[in-house]
Amino acid sequence: MDSSSTGRRDIGWPSILGKIVVVVGLALGSVASAWAQSAQPSPSSAAGQWAMGGQNLHNTRSQDRQTKLGIHNASRLKLKWSRAVHGDVSATPAVVDGAVYIPDWGGYLTKLDASTGKLIWEHRIDSFAGEPQGAVSRTSPAVVDGVVYIGDQNGGHLLALNAHTGNLIWRSNAINPATLAIITQSPVVYKGVVYVGASSSEEAVAGNPNYACCTFQGSFSAVDAKTGQIKWTTPMIPNNGGAPGGYSGAAVWSSTPAIDEATNTVFITTGNNYTVPASVRACEAAGGSAATCLSPDDHVDSVVALDMATGRIKWSTGVQGYDSWTFACMANASPSTNCPPPPGEDFDIGSGPNLIKVNNPDGTKRLLVGAGQKSGIYWLLDRQTGAIVSSTTIGPGSDLGGILWGTAADGTRIYVASSDGSKVAYTVNGATVTTGSFAAIDPATGKILWQLADPSGSATDYGAVSVSNGVVFAGSMSGHMYALNGATGAVLWDYVGQGSSNAGPAIDSNGTVYWGNGYSRSGLGTQSFTFYAFSVDGT
Repeated sequence: MDSSSTGRRDIGWPSILGKIVVVVGLALGSVASAWAQSAQPSPSSAAGQWAMGGQNLHNTRSQDRQTKLGIHNASRLKLKWSRAVHGDVSATPAVVDGAVYIPDWGGYLTKLDASTGKLIWEHRIDSFAGEPQGAVSRTSPAVVDGVVYIGDQNGGHLLALNAHTGNLIWRSNAINPATLAIITQSPVVYKGVVYVGASSSEEAVAGNPNYACCTFQGSFSAVDAKTGQIKWTTPMIPNNGGAPGGYSGAAVWSSTPAIDEATNTVFITTGNNYTVPASVRACEAAGGSAATCLSPDDHVDSVVALDMATGRIKWSTGVQGYDSWTFACMANASPSTNCPPPPGEDFDIGSGPNLIKVNNPDGTKRLLVGAGQKSGIYWLLDRQTGAIVSSTTIGPGSDLGGILWGTAADGTRIYVASSDGSKVAYTVNGATVTTGSFAAIDPATGKILWQLADPSGSATDYGAVSVSNGVVFAGSMSGHMYALNGATGAVLWDYVGQGSSNAGPAIDSNGTVYWGNGYSRSGLGTQSFTFYAFSVDGT
């Protein structure tokens, strides 16, 4: 299941069918002059900044350029400032050149002074040319060379904004032509190209028994950062010709892509099929394997490596096999006309890939590709071949996860939050729990080094985690925001926000932690209009 924040999509089908606005066209007027005006020096990967969702091209969600905050003083974190925004914040903010960029579910993108929280500018997403009323963005901004890149939830467009003014530079064509296309994956920018995947609301709309399900084809695109022109798009399933009855789904929705500069490769993860051909369902029902039943071009629940220049798929590793599912398969859905028989388990790879350095026995190092799945399993794969190196089960899986939205790595350990969204009993440190948990994995062996059940009690943990200087930051839908000892899992600090904590924080070179708050969509948590900045002693 692809989603806009928890692994469960956030828009109910009755409202979608009545409110979908299809906007097609390229808003590129005056691009050249706007670009020249915005392209002031602002290196996206400068030391100590957090310029994209995953902090760096390897999507490790790790800030390794600060020493002011660590295990020794994390207990002294205090509120530096807070700021009212216009809705829940489930995205990781960008922190660049002394400013914080925050999208919220109230439909705004806001720029604040990172030191004081003072407002610099704010714009409604629907104020930009081509965006329909009520438009929102939930993607973490990528801020590169004075330009802010975000995706919308209203047709699947990329937007480029002047970082100094917030004014629109360009709005791309939809990166996927499907009527219900959206962008939930946060973009990454490298050498003048924006890379981002396409998701869809169709899986949720399929809960309507009158809807002819389904035709969406998940895809991944490269877009010219200067003009907004789409350079290439690679589909994740065989072409269905726009008609129901074939392959559909395999959305690219989870967190952020990862880029391997040395091999010119971009790595992504995908979700479940919505539908598959009847012949595939029959093969599955007869006990056939994924290799014999599914098309090799159906990259369902997969880690995929693509050539950055052409979009050619270098390799694809599916970790689930048959997994055809829509909202019509949910327990309370009736009638279940659009639930494909037999239904899959909805085990998307819900967390974007990490590129992780691992020490070999001979003392050399290598890079592995890691990704967390809604099954509750964290996978490590060979980056050159896609071969599975290890798999680690953190907790139970379900259509609510499992592992979602973002895992972190600091060169020593991999850090994971597992939600247990369906409250399945499992064991943590000898105790039976029905709550989310946090864990650290040894990247060399795949073994769990420590695991901590959510200290707040029966809470789920959907959000991304972040790490800096040995301190792991993780949020809970109970509203608690934790700082954990990366070596032991011990709680170093705990702050209760105004609403549920479903966002991963960004950390800057001064050790300041910038953290969104609130998630009230789909009845999964509580609302907040507050964005927080924390620092040692609040200074």
